[in-house]
Amino acid sequence: MFRSFSMCSARMIHQKQPTQPQSTAQYWEDVRAQFNLSPDYLHLGASQFIASNPRPVREAIANYRRVLDENPVFNTLDMENDEMQKVRQAAARYLHLDDPDNIALTDSTTMGLGMIYTGLNLQPGQEILTTEHDHYSQHESIRQATARTGATYRKVRMYDRLHHVTQEEMVESIVRAVRPETRVVGITWVHSSTGLKTPVGLIGQALADLNRHRDEADRALLLVDGVHGFGIERDTFPELSCDFFITSGHKWLYGPRGTGLVAATHAAWQTVSPIIPSYTEAMDVIIEKNERPDHMDGKQMTPGGFHSLENRWAFTAAFEFMEQLGRERVCERVHQLNRQCKEGLAAMSHVTLHTPLSDELSSGITSFEVRGYNTDKVIERLKEQKIVATKAPYTHYNYARFTPGIINTEEEIEQALEAVRNLR
Repeated sequence: MFRSFSMCSARMIHQKQPTQPQSTAQYWEDVRAQFNLSPDYLHLGASQFIASNPRPVREAIANYRRVLDENPVFNTLDMENDEMQKVRQAAARYLHLDDPDNIALTDSTTMGLGMIYTGLNLQPGQEILTTEHDHYSQHESIRQATARTGATYRKVRMYDRLHHVTQEEMVESIVRAVRPETRVVGITWVHSSTGLKTPVGLIGQALADLNRHRDEADRALLLVDGVHGFGIERDTFPELSCDFFITSGHKWLYGPRGTGLVAATHAAWQTVSPIIPSYTEAMDVIIEKNERPDHMDGKQMTPGGFHSLENRWAFTAAFEFMEQLGRERVCERVHQLNRQCKEGLAAMSHVTLHTPLSDELSSGITSFEVRGYNTDKVIERLKEQKIVATKAPYTHYNYARFTPGIINTEEEIEQALEAVRNLR
């Protein structure tokens, strides 16, 4: 059973409850029915790229848009701070973060990465350590931040051979590369290129051991691009043992487009400065008292200006929708569908699977190549059969990707596998 949250009128509309216990298949069919996906296509790319919104999120956006259209000035002034705080509270519950004020709201993962890297109080002689496997947005944010501050950066490999990678190898590769001048370690939770899942929590614990011998100003901070684990994996913010966690809401959380967040510890927030003035309560203090708060937090780091408010405020509905499904159930479902996909592709002699089979080392992205076809041709041939797949935008990892999520069924996975079998 699903509830539709009318956020502006504070009503809850209940769908008819089933009279008999649902089968697993029927349950996920009911979940799928919450989305307005075109039945003309088999959607195996939306979750990883930019998601369709479920009914409660669509309704929340529509309700907020109506309220803003009716009286944009008064309703914005009356609602903005309260609705933004509701989003922080919902995000804090989902992430198991004690203080909602330690969450900054953004428009995307890319905005969050740029905002934090650029806002870091880096000094000449310090460095940022990252890996060769991260997304353009992380690499470019690092390059720009170090160019401005006089700091430096290095890229290291986390593994030698993907098909033999272990969690221990990835942890050791990072820890071994840390130097006394390393101020930030920037990594990705789930690689959008290969679907590899990084053991973020273990890396965080290892860095914490190193930091015990460092002064506070020299601690190696762990910054995580978490977008492709967020909405799938069970790990909470404390379990990830990171300082900064950056993500968007419009992928695996199926939230409003143009939403994102940065979660950080209180100590980590003290290492950055805002690059865009905030419109939160801090603005009123600065204007009225001509002074600034004596500590930094997620509110002050939230960029000001007018955003797509109906989308940002409806972010709360996405968290509530996913909480109703249950993170354990969602995690099991996504991994189940991806196992089916990976095992099917691995059994094909003309296909090279580039995603680890193990659930421990992968999540919701399955990457592959088809012998005799370049990736663009694979995507084109699948599209001809109304199957939506995506391409990894990396120079060395230019693979086709299926991204099974809660919007998909076992039958659809088998249909997609059959289409790949026929690419000979």
